[in-house]
Amino acid sequence: MRVDATNNINMIDACHIIPFSESFDDTIANGIALCPNLHRAFDRGLIGIDGKYRVVVSNTFRENDCNYSIRNFEGKEIILPKQKEYYPNRENLDWHRDNVFKL
Repeated sequence: MRVDATNNINMIDACHIIPFSESFDDTIANGIALCPNLHRAFDRGLIGIDGKYRVVVSNTFRENDCNYSIRNFEGKEIILPKQKEYYPNRENLDWHRDNVFKL
């Protein structure tokens, strides 16, 4: 979803892959940009990102069918920055899947 507005609003959250409270890592490699709903789903382990930068969705929840279903993101590749040094760290993504993501 893209939202353009003439006033200065932001619809994207900066999401820590490993929570800052555990890692004290505030670097770009420990972050991804998500909308607020997906940020909360990521923090609660309902979604994760695999080693090929594709979204994985937990089987531990149900939702109504709609255009904005979290399940619609299953298997989709995330949009990566143009510069590789800004990619999310794969080890951090592994940590998230091992410690937060719910199978």
